[in-house]
Order: sequence, then C-alpha cells, then structure tokens
Amino acid sequence: MAHSYLLEIGLEEIPAHVVTPSIDQLKKRVNDFLTENRVSFETITTFSTPRRLTVLVEGLADRQEDIEKEVKGPAKKIALDENGNWSKAAIGFTRGQGATTDDITFKELKGTEYVYVTKKTTGQAIADVLPNLKAVIEKMNFPTMMKWANFSFKYIRPIRWIVSLLEIKYIPINILDVQGRKCFSSAPLFRKPVTIR
Repeated sequence: MAHSYLLEIGLEEIPAHVVTPSIDQLKKRVNDFLTENRVSFETITTFSTPRRLTVLVEGLADRQEDIEKEVKGPAKKIALDENGNWSKAAIGFTRGQGATTDDITFKELKGTEYVYVTKKTTGQAIADVLPNLKAVIEKMNFPTMMKWANFSFKYIRPIRWIVSLLEIKYIPINILDVQGRKCFSSAPLFRKPVTIR
C-alpha cells in the first residue's frame, strides 16, 4: 500500500531570499534519506513561506526493502579442524551473523578459501524509519545560524513547531523542547490542494 507523509518545520520568520534554497535543501535531504534507507516513493512536493518549510511525500512504501549481503568469515583452514569439524571461530562467526554453520559456503579469494554466509536484513516498517528524519532537520545548514534560549543547537531561526504525519498517524519528531504536533496547522491533509497562509 502506498502512503502519504507530511513533514512541516515551523519557524520564526526567515529572510525571504533564504526560503527557496532552504526548501530545496530540505527536499533533497528527505529524498536522500529515503533513498539511503531503501524506502521507495513516487513524488516529493514542497510548500514554503518565511515561517514554514513543508514537504509532502506521496507513493511511500510500507517498509524498507529487504537486503541480502554476503559476509566473509575466517579462512577454511581456520573454520575446520583436523577432523573436518567446525571450529569455534566458524561457529562464532555464523552466530554473530544470525546464521548457523548450515548456512556456510566456501569461496576462493586470491588463492585462499574463505567461509561466507548470506546475511538477510528485513526492512523496517515505514513508521519506524520516519522518526530518524529528526537528524535530517538538525543537519540542515543556512547562510546565517543562531542559537536561542539556553540551547547550543544552531538553526536559521528558532523552531516553533514540527508536524509529522503518515496519512493520519502521528510520527514523533521532537527537537529540543519542541514537541511534534499531531495535526497540520494550516491546510487540508493529503491529496487535496494545500493552501499555506
């Protein structure tokens, strides 16, 4: 099932000339985050004013893609003892990869045979991936940065709210003392025209 996800960063008013590069940066960072986290999507639409940077991601997958990775272990001569039994090194290696000795294959590399296992990683549900967008927000950079209150964190202006919604489900993203909101402050939600006031 494809989903829609809305992320809005509410700010004290930023200079008008910074709005477009800031929303472009947010779009790119969200795009890169989803790609790096193996989450497919169809489109990212942006909305912005001097007080809001908003992205709407549509066609978002239910979960990350599963991955399989071949992992190299000890050399065959270390993995097997003189009687052909698995050594502690081989057993420990497979256990560390979430596998068993039944999963072992041997492959030659530069004239030496090594133990290999295929490590399978099941993708997380999208609702468990999206809270990590907090780092995307925090790592944005701007021509001028400022601190506020007693925080050492710097941003273009103080963050006043964050909206983070997967369809109608609230996805928690909290930065400093700003708690994510459970509703979008200024527009109808998803697949409808969005009006920013």
